Amino acid sequence: MSYLIRFGVFLVTAFLFPQAWAQNNEGPLVELGEKMSNYGIQPHVQFSSLSMKNLDTGPRHNSFGNSGDLYLGADVDLATLAGLDGAAFHFEETLFILDNGTGQPTSHNWQGAAGTYFAGAPLHNDIAANQLSLMTFEQKWLDGQLDLHMGRTNARRYFYIYNCETVVTCTDPILDASSGVLPPPFGAWGGYLKYQVNPSLYVHAGAFESNPVDYLKKRKGLDFSTDDASGTSFLVGIGSKPSDDNTQYELNAYFNSSKQSDPLTGTSDHGTAGAFFKFRQTLWRADGQGLQMFGSVSAAADSKQPFSHFAEGGLTYLAPFDRPQDKLNFKTSYMRVNPHQLEFQQRERITNFGDPRLGDKNIYALEANGHFALSHNLAVEPSIQYLINPDNYYNPGARELSSNGFVVGLQVMLDVGSMLGL
Repeated sequence: MSYLIRFGVFLVTAFLFPQAWAQNNEGPLVELGEKMSNYGIQPHVQFSSLSMKNLDTGPRHNSFGNSGDLYLGADVDLATLAGLDGAAFHFEETLFILDNGTGQPTSHNWQGAAGTYFAGAPLHNDIAANQLSLMTFEQKWLDGQLDLHMGRTNARRYFYIYNCETVVTCTDPILDASSGVLPPPFGAWGGYLKYQVNPSLYVHAGAFESNPVDYLKKRKGLDFSTDDASGTSFLVGIGSKPSDDNTQYELNAYFNSSKQSDPLTGTSDHGTAGAFFKFRQTLWRADGQGLQMFGSVSAAADSKQPFSHFAEGGLTYLAPFDRPQDKLNFKTSYMRVNPHQLEFQQRERITNFGDPRLGDKNIYALEANGHFALSHNLAVEPSIQYLINPDNYYNPGARELSSNGFVVGLQVMLDVGSMLGL
């Protein structure tokens, strides 16, 4: 209890007196950081920890989950280091630490306790000790207009706008379930090409290995063969990003060549497709403050997929309380479950002598969250969701239909590298 009191005092002090947390460019490794910078090497060390608490929804009320990740990486300017104009090398290794309730199968862990996608998805199932997340070569031509990335990477580093302004619940059920792309930090072979048509308009395309077996067998991203690959995810898109960093629009389409299986009938064939549109738009800015609108619309074309449609919309208040790094958000989300997924869950419940009702195909979430900079290097993102008509996507064998209820979360992010002077 004394620890909680001290931590609470720290949060209040940081919130009320932000000037006390002025940027400090010093650190025990600042000289090393300067030497590495002279060679074109920019290291980064980031720590994040997400805690989730299921208050009164899902198959297991009052359940708790936590995922802590340490990201170790570097961006190397090969023009400075080796005289290769427009070239760079990117590397990142992720260490999974402080995990609680993550793992497979999902039904026995946090996601299964929460049941529905909206509650379960933010906490990723990190089942290995570490993961090679990024190892790519980048080459730019035409004064940076044409940009190529190749190597071990993840499609969402390039195609996914994190328009929700917080990390905690910026998720998309269509992409997660149907595109064949695992969520970051899991990487696979891929290539990405972007062309900046003009200062605000760009087009891009990419092809990425779909290999969930690499994750399930805990190979840590170190098996570079493609023997177990299930297929390839192809993505194309067009976007607009004017000079205002808080405004961006992007429309993308995907085709996943992997085999798709119907959860109810067991029939399968190869290939599925879909599209997703995401945007954020600044409505006004004045004296550092502002109001921003954001939203998403996604659809899967294949009825074998668990979800057919997803939409969300929200507002972000920038720099509340005269704190330029902070944000307050409110959003609403909607997801439609495909009929065969609902019938599959119903069959699993009946098999376990549970509730024979079908459940609702329309699922909603109301959410409030925020980003609060407690110092130059430390930020927290609390969230609270209220779920309406939740399904049991992550725990189809649960005997009861999940009730409406609340889920809370807290993301802590610490820039360790900056603190060290790197």
